[in-house]
Amino acid sequence: MNIEQTENFDFIKILNDDKTYKLLFPSREVGMAIIEIYEGIENNIYENQKFTESDLHEAFSKVYRTNDRYPKEIYSAHIMDLQEYFLDYDQQSQKYFFKDYAYKFCEHAKNTLKGAFNPTRIQKICTLLTNSLQSKQTDEDLTFWLTDEFKKYEPDLREQIDFLDRQISNSLEQLKRRTVIEKESFINILIATNESLNTSQDHVRELRSAYAETRIMRDILNRKNAGNQEIGGLIREVLFFISYINDRLNSIDKKLDRIQPKIRQLFSSLNKPAFNAKVERFITYLLDKSVVEYIETQKTMIFPKGILCPTLRYRTPNFTIISKDKELFPPKPKERKHYIQNNKEIGRNRKKAITFLKDIDTAQKWQDYILSEINLRNYINLSETFFTIARQTGPSLAVTVMFNTIKHISQTPSMQLETAKELYTDNEFNYISLWKMEVRKLQ
Repeated sequence: MNIEQTENFDFIKILNDDKTYKLLFPSREVGMAIIEIYEGIENNIYENQKFTESDLHEAFSKVYRTNDRYPKEIYSAHIMDLQEYFLDYDQQSQKYFFKDYAYKFCEHAKNTLKGAFNPTRIQKICTLLTNSLQSKQTDEDLTFWLTDEFKKYEPDLREQIDFLDRQISNSLEQLKRRTVIEKESFINILIATNESLNTSQDHVRELRSAYAETRIMRDILNRKNAGNQEIGGLIREVLFFISYINDRLNSIDKKLDRIQPKIRQLFSSLNKPAFNAKVERFITYLLDKSVVEYIETQKTMIFPKGILCPTLRYRTPNFTIISKDKELFPPKPKERKHYIQNNKEIGRNRKKAITFLKDIDTAQKWQDYILSEINLRNYINLSETFFTIARQTGPSLAVTVMFNTIKHISQTPSMQLETAKELYTDNEFNYISLWKMEVRKLQ
């Protein structure tokens, strides 16, 4: 299949056409007959893994229930459908044998239900993939690794996480199904469930250790992820799958962390009445079987045989205290740190402070000038004055003068600031423009 065909592949449409879905996913009876043949192949019942049409009919008869008069005709029709994806026929020996899809169909179902946890195998797979990836130098070899080698083992990597998730769900489902039973049985189930969840947590740690190789894969792929857009997309898919693995393991960890304390708490609450009853029976036994006798004019309680008498008084132990005379062994004086002044920094800071004070004084003088002009002429053009100040002192100081002046005018009732939507500019400062601002003294 070329790239163009792959891009135009419509999975849903094809699965809906020409009974494709039914051919890929047969009905329960047909599927069970296939499983029956598969188990026979696994148990070496059929020579060379090939079987006859009679064997197929016999498998159908075990699982197929029909009221039709001629069931063998129905079996033959199903066999015709199965030859599309499941069965192949050898003309020479006149026997059937499984296609690859049939093996994958049965193996996946069996492994899913069996739930065989094997972190050692996953460790070997991850190591094999890492070593293979390190040897890929060309883009063609890297593409083959991404599309074939990694994809081949991806179902195995997913399967182990799915097994752990199902193991936890099954343990909790068993606990839910058997809640209405005797107390002792319920406690035993709690213990078994808790042990099962502990095993699951051990499996999570084993699997996380097995997946440690994926970090090396991720680092190698991140270094190779450059240039080719198609390879970059395939690398992102693999990195997403590695991230998916870590997210699933973290999710299972959190699920166990939430469930196990609740089960232990329930176990403790159920076990407490039994513990209290045992303590009460023990105290009653002591009261009935113990006697008080005088030993050396002192009352002493004699417990039943097999129970040791507790020691109620202890001999006072002797302690030896060793101290050091501070006058004979005075501590060493702490070394005083001497800080050397940086004369260059002092001079630089002094210059900054003097410049700052000069700027404050200059700004105040310009503000006094503006206010005196307003009092003398009853009017001043602030926009024009801004550029006058900027030419002599710089725009930064001019902004400070304008801010302080406008603030003073806003607090003085006898003065009014007027603005117009007319830009005021200056050729020397072509990057600065102001609204036209005028100040008038009210009569």
